[in-house]
Amino acid sequence: MGRALANLAQRGVVRSDPRMGSRLLLLNGSVRGSLGNSARLLARAPSALPSGWESDTLTLADYAGSVEALAERLSSADAFLIASGVYWGSWGSPLQRFLEVISAYELSPCFLGKPVGAAVSADSVGGLDVAQRLLGVFSLLGCVVPPLSTLVLSRVGSAATASDERANEDVWQIDDLEVVVRNLALATGFSQVPWATWPVRKLARVDGPYPAHGVLDAGLAKFV
Repeated sequence: MGRALANLAQRGVVRSDPRMGSRLLLLNGSVRGSLGNSARLLARAPSALPSGWESDTLTLADYAGSVEALAERLSSADAFLIASGVYWGSWGSPLQRFLEVISAYELSPCFLGKPVGAAVSADSVGGLDVAQRLLGVFSLLGCVVPPLSTLVLSRVGSAATASDERANEDVWQIDDLEVVVRNLALATGFSQVPWATWPVRKLARVDGPYPAHGVLDAGLAKFV
């Protein structure tokens, strides 16, 4: 555990007692599921967790359970790390479908007050824009965005760093994921804050098997 993390843990800000069982949900929104860059990024995250934490990986492209079971996994998590590639200027379609299904749980115990971070991979450009918009969405769902909770890696950036590591010290590196994970753990110290919320229109919750494809009716008004 890092010095800053240890100091905060001693003051009771971070739940680092193994008996308290803090959990980081690693949410893979890539279209390549367990075979892509997002999966490789998320596989590095557990080693950066402080003592007393465990991780739970949810690969959306492969998920075949129920919506209720999915909501339970969200509720039991203390923080989220969302990973996706960049596809035509946005995140992966499995993650988009997840957001469409789970929007009915906006401001619920699934999300409210829980820290969230983003790890985005891209071929060349566009990753930062996708990460910022993604964290904005999760903020509106009720999550908290801690400092330095964004990581964007690109093939072009990795190639540049490989050619001249010292000249690219200000380019995100894969080792920076450790900072993201540790800040997510630190930010759970604010989980008991009585956050103020605004009224939201409750969407119809989907029950039963997770609808990875097909028509989805959330009960929104038809006005055209």
